[in-house]
Amino acid sequence: MKITAFDITHMKRGRSILQIRTDKGITGLAEADGHLFEAFLRDTIEPLLIGEDPRQIDRHWETLYLGSQKQIPRESKLRPQIVGAVDIALWDILGKDAGLPCHALMGGAARFDIPLYWSVGSGWKKTPDQMLDDVMDGWDQGYKSYKIRMDWKNYRQDANPANDLAIFKLVRDFLPNNIYLGFDANNGYSVPTAIQQGRAFEDYGRIDHFEEPLPQYDLPGLRQVTDALDVAISTGEQDQDRWRFRDIIQIGNPDILQPDILNAGGPSEILKIYELATTHNKPIMPHSPNAGINSIASIHCYSSIKNAIRPHEFSTEFAPPLDDIAELYGEHIIPHNGTITLTDKPGLGIDLNEAALAKYAE
Repeated sequence: MKITAFDITHMKRGRSILQIRTDKGITGLAEADGHLFEAFLRDTIEPLLIGEDPRQIDRHWETLYLGSQKQIPRESKLRPQIVGAVDIALWDILGKDAGLPCHALMGGAARFDIPLYWSVGSGWKKTPDQMLDDVMDGWDQGYKSYKIRMDWKNYRQDANPANDLAIFKLVRDFLPNNIYLGFDANNGYSVPTAIQQGRAFEDYGRIDHFEEPLPQYDLPGLRQVTDALDVAISTGEQDQDRWRFRDIIQIGNPDILQPDILNAGGPSEILKIYELATTHNKPIMPHSPNAGINSIASIHCYSSIKNAIRPHEFSTEFAPPLDDIAELYGEHIIPHNGTITLTDKPGLGIDLNEAALAKYAE
């Protein structure tokens, strides 16, 4: 089997859809930042991969991410988000060619029903009542786990921790104490503020994880926060490749790792990061929140890890309406009562509706 073409369809809302076509009529699917992807497609990706066997996934990952001796106009060391999109589509091809779901090729699913947590953000500009309204939307849909995000970013450090704490308290008061609740500072605190906030959360009520308390680059500070608090500290959604996660573990020592399937470089690299996590006895809790192809790819990977028992992130904030996604990819990729159930369909199990693709394309 040979790769014959790469097609990108820009959508009116959300990411573009990548289709990698082969001479056997099998097409692999992924979602990508289409305009960024196209910037490297003709000069770098196509010269390296057209005519190659798509099933040689690790070799293609190394070529795109680590570099190639092949003479092409551009340097072939590509950003992980670009490599990740290609990698997702190649895993889809591999599964379809084998007639097996990706989770079966990843070692087998340890579970098929994957719990999700309802993730809502923009806390930096919300009142506590506004955030509670958004949490209640998830409650009405049957979600049993939650995360509230402040979305501060590192350039707004320590901007309004008092309002953040008020938001947490109101949401915690609403949710029963046995319901999972995480808090995401989104890189927004300094070390002393993060420790102070963490202690306030712990004193007030149950908090299940405290995510990205510091700027993503501050691994020594992360260790200070982790050592000071009892609540599980998590990080990793912005980080790439197994070598960065090795450094996160050795220097920052967070309690939970949260790689994103696209940011980390695709399923091939996510699975290596998961092996690193399990070797160091670190729970994983993936970041890939938006319903669609990439989220399903993340869930295939997550399902194969025996100790991956925490809920997977889910959000409707940055994606098309769920009805549109179901029309594009099939009803089975939409959560029901806060759970995604994997199927035994080959590859990623996506049923791309060509009529809907044309309808929602730019």
